[in-house]
Amino acid sequence: MLGLVRMIETFFSAALKAGIPVALASYGLIWWALKNDYLESVFSVKELEREVKRQTKDKEAKLKADRVHSKWLAFGGGFYGVVGLLTYAVVELGEIRDFFLQFEGIGAFISNISIEMFIGLFIEAFMNFVIAIAWPIYWLTEIRGGHVWIWFGMAYGGYWSGTRLALRQLADRDDYPES
Repeated sequence: MLGLVRMIETFFSAALKAGIPVALASYGLIWWALKNDYLESVFSVKELEREVKRQTKDKEAKLKADRVHSKWLAFGGGFYGVVGLLTYAVVELGEIRDFFLQFEGIGAFISNISIEMFIGLFIEAFMNFVIAIAWPIYWLTEIRGGHVWIWFGMAYGGYWSGTRLALRQLADRDDYPES
């Protein structure tokens, strides 16, 4: 009985901490990409993933996209790229918070500004990019409990739902095929 309770707790925790954020990020990325014509006409998740895969190899497509979409493509696009981008944001924001918390005030921060500080920040940003690319390893070490599959399932379900909702926005366009 205790195992079932823990699994249900994990289910709800994963829905709130992984499923919903991934759904919102997926929706936002796909909606923005379609609105700004970063993606060719796509009408299904399968077509979208094919187009994103093509764009990850196309340097010209990466240049056409804004910074966020370029980063998404750099992480591989699709589900892997969305979770990579979110992982990068989580790690980077944590690093920024920790960076500023190490100083006792603005005066201490200003007195510590140096070339070494900027080099350290650059190295940390690069390391965070590597962590984000290897996000499955990062999240396997962060997720507590024995139901890791629930977390990954929720994250993928969030990706699929957010992507479908963004694609559904195409229904307002004239070139959307009737189904």
